[in-house]
Amino acid sequence: MKFAATLILALLWFFSPTVNAQYARAEPYETAITQIQKAMTPSESGIQHFRWVSLRLLADPAMNPLFEYLIAQKNIPLRIDGFMGVALVSADKSLDAARINQFKDPALRSLLITEALGLDLLKPAALNIFFQAQDLTNYERALLVGELNRQEQPWDKSLLADAPFDNAAEVAGLASMLLLERGDDGAWQALARNYKSFSLEDQVGLHTQLATAARQYRIVAAVAPLLDITKDSLDGDRLAVITTAAALAPKLCRPVVLEKLKSDRSQTNLVRMGLLMLSTKDGFEAADFEQLRNGDPMVEAMANVGVAMRTKSADRSTALNALLENGNRLTSEYVLSLAATLPPEISRPLLLNTINRIAKGNSIANVDLINALLAVQQLLRMPGAHPELLTVVLEQMDKNIALVETIMSVVADSSNPEAALFARSVRGKLPRRGESMALLALAKSNTPLTDAEITELGSIASGGGKVDDSSQIQAAWLYLKYAKRDKDAVTQLTR
Repeated sequence: MKFAATLILALLWFFSPTVNAQYARAEPYETAITQIQKAMTPSESGIQHFRWVSLRLLADPAMNPLFEYLIAQKNIPLRIDGFMGVALVSADKSLDAARINQFKDPALRSLLITEALGLDLLKPAALNIFFQAQDLTNYERALLVGELNRQEQPWDKSLLADAPFDNAAEVAGLASMLLLERGDDGAWQALARNYKSFSLEDQVGLHTQLATAARQYRIVAAVAPLLDITKDSLDGDRLAVITTAAALAPKLCRPVVLEKLKSDRSQTNLVRMGLLMLSTKDGFEAADFEQLRNGDPMVEAMANVGVAMRTKSADRSTALNALLENGNRLTSEYVLSLAATLPPEISRPLLLNTINRIAKGNSIANVDLINALLAVQQLLRMPGAHPELLTVVLEQMDKNIALVETIMSVVADSSNPEAALFARSVRGKLPRRGESMALLALAKSNTPLTDAEITELGSIASGGGKVDDSSQIQAAWLYLKYAKRDKDAVTQLTR
């Protein structure tokens, strides 16, 4: 009964003369304006943030007045989106630290710093300007110095002030590790003494946090101390520290990993250590991978790749394909990420084999989704592989529509000339949703569009393209740009 009532109401709405007249009078410009207005209205669900993330991805300087309008609002989430938007379209792609300091709003400043760090929107000049604020917290100081260290910029330990002795162990820990980079281990030694009074659970949590922070901010001097304080741990903190060691100090990591291979021959440990060895460019030798072998097809495939990647005359292509066939989600992601660093004659067949293997099913398993995304991203950058990728798309439209939509979602998210080239080749051959995604790729790369295609962009903005909300709001702005109505829109939206 409930479904029937809903259906009747929907039919009444659709056939209502008043509503039909309103729908008929709707113009693409007004529809596009309405879409962007939704992003400018605060919502308890926070949906407006995701709309602004979608718009920010276009990185269009013409949106700057919109971002400035957001900064002037009282709503904090909108203000943060405004600041991030201004930073993204600025010449140096960095937050304006001097402007933020002038606001004299410590709470807002802290939120902006953490958000900008996550988006890589803090360049060295801005980082140093923030230190001019007299009320910086220890937390902010540790993060800012950490980012200077990550970017390999000069910094003095005086910038940390009393952060190494903060009451929050994670703040004191990060600051103490940073001081190790300047040859000062006093704060670290004090922390090591104090944390022994923590519960075992808290110690493990702190070790894990510090290992992650050391890896994020590339604090090489912290590797040996972290390995030392976790040497007797059997918990996840030890693995986190070993992972950090592999990324920052492979030579220190090598004996630890080889010892782990001897002491723990479980399948889980062999796979973990094998992935660490594979992902480390330097530090491990071909012979080290012989210690990994246990007869299991996946472990053997990992060992073969390790040997092949470190042996000039080896058949890398065969070894990598075998790991894709015998591996799991993590090993597959490793191979496809590695493909970006390999010569095209090796990477191209590897990527196409991945797509063709997924195409054999009638859907995409979760384990294959990331593989498909990684493979398509790279194939789009190879114009020579476009005909084969196009063949897959056309062949799978009636077999594996999920794969087709995954491929086209990558196309739609791209803004490079190669993706636009593929998008143009596929236009006119796909269902409505695929056509919309291809058109978005063309628009994002500033490809000249026909009048009909500009009209189609407006239709996508109004929901006629069967795309998601993110693509819909992007289409709204792109339509305004191509229709040369973006300035009118900005004026209307900000008055």
